[in-house]
Amino acid sequence: MLHERILLRVLVTAFLYLLAIAPSSAAQQSAMMSAEAFTRARAFIHKTGRPLDRALFTFHFEHGSRDVVIAELAKYQNADGGFASDLDGDTRWNGSSPMGTMIGLRILNEVKAPADDAHVKAAIKYLLSNFDDKNGYWHALPIEANVVPHAPWWDVHRDTGKCEVESPVFPTAAIAGYLQVYSSLLPPGFLEPITQSSREYLAAASTRVPMPDIEGLTTLAQFLSPAKSGEAVAKLNRILAAVVERDPQKWTGYTVQPLTFVRTPDSPFYAALKDAIPANLDYIMSTQQADGGWRLTWSWENTDPAAWKLAEKEWRGAVALENLERLDSFHRINR
Repeated sequence: MLHERILLRVLVTAFLYLLAIAPSSAAQQSAMMSAEAFTRARAFIHKTGRPLDRALFTFHFEHGSRDVVIAELAKYQNADGGFASDLDGDTRWNGSSPMGTMIGLRILNEVKAPADDAHVKAAIKYLLSNFDDKNGYWHALPIEANVVPHAPWWDVHRDTGKCEVESPVFPTAAIAGYLQVYSSLLPPGFLEPITQSSREYLAAASTRVPMPDIEGLTTLAQFLSPAKSGEAVAKLNRILAAVVERDPQKWTGYTVQPLTFVRTPDSPFYAALKDAIPANLDYIMSTQQADGGWRLTWSWENTDPAAWKLAEKEWRGAVALENLERLDSFHRINR
């Protein structure tokens, strides 16, 4: 009889515990992008996005071919092997640049293009030919890019030969990151000094670092071996803690959000921002517009309204794809 009373007490206690945690468990259920919202985003990308973005969408979400993506990317590759600067829609120049080639390498990495791919080899040949040996880095854009419409931050100043966002680590650090995969194609000893100088730049930097620099340095850190990335990741986590805006009310402007430099849960920067990321994912879903896309948080319409209109269309397709990739990597899409 005693054993029965003890068993009954245990069962009642367990039942009361389950009742207590049930509401909180329900509250912790993550909101999901509906199949209907995903379909609207898909239709938006196919209607608005560049052929390259449409190919990338098909690659990531519909088992599309890597070769199709590379074929679309190849349309931006010039005879010198460099990629066109207008891969970034905020400059309309279709000449080659290290900045454009940085984007080209990012996409080649994204689809895991092999080292023997002709487009990879051509891009590396261009980069080797355009490296500034004296300063030890790549310039973002040549001054010739000034002749076409572009955002103010891409204007190359004649006195310095640099645009506003160029630095010793932008675009160099990101390029060095993407080249880690293709190091067998580089001259012996070429990549290590560039990688090391970027790490030294980071070590000496304050915690208030410009966004382009953070982009380059976080990209590089993700390609380094654990033995080489530890200090860099720790410093970048301190930088992100200082610059990431955690207030959703302020995400409507051009700012560093928790997901800006965290693309997947595998990111080395995920753990430090883990508590802020669910709200950022919710924000992405809540700000999808009726046409299936998202509004942009920047503009240079006042500089050139006609050019910006075209750039805005391209960017909205690219941002829609990026948002879907983020949501998918965190398992937030019902399809």
